[in-house]
Amino acid sequence: MKKLCLVSLAVVFLLSLSVNPVFAGSKQRYQWQGVAIGLGAAILGSAIINNCSAPEGQPVVRHVTYSCPSPPPRPRDHYCETRRVWVPPVCERVWNPAHYECGRWVPGQWINLEVRPGYWRDEPFWSCR
Repeated sequence: MKKLCLVSLAVVFLLSLSVNPVFAGSKQRYQWQGVAIGLGAAILGSAIINNCSAPEGQPVVRHVTYSCPSPPPRPRDHYCETRRVWVPPVCERVWNPAHYECGRWVPGQWINLEVRPGYWRDEPFWSCR
């Protein structure tokens, strides 16, 4: 489909160059309009040609290795150990509409819902003796 569009665009462009300039009028009459049309055609052509990006929805693969960094050469009194770090939960703020609860009217309000719970994560770090 892209090749067909590019070929047809090239044919139209070449046909427009082959038209006899006698029908165009004076040279200075529509100079800026021609510049604007040429600039628009260049922008449109580059947008069509450069539309070769990866399709959306495909996951991006990143190779991440979790390891202790290599020790510095000196001093030798440093060592790597792990530390437990608490990662807080992820909450989402949503609107809770007005409703009846146990026969009592409760007005609408914003509430925080936990999307992902918090957890502990082991994190490497350098320590001194």
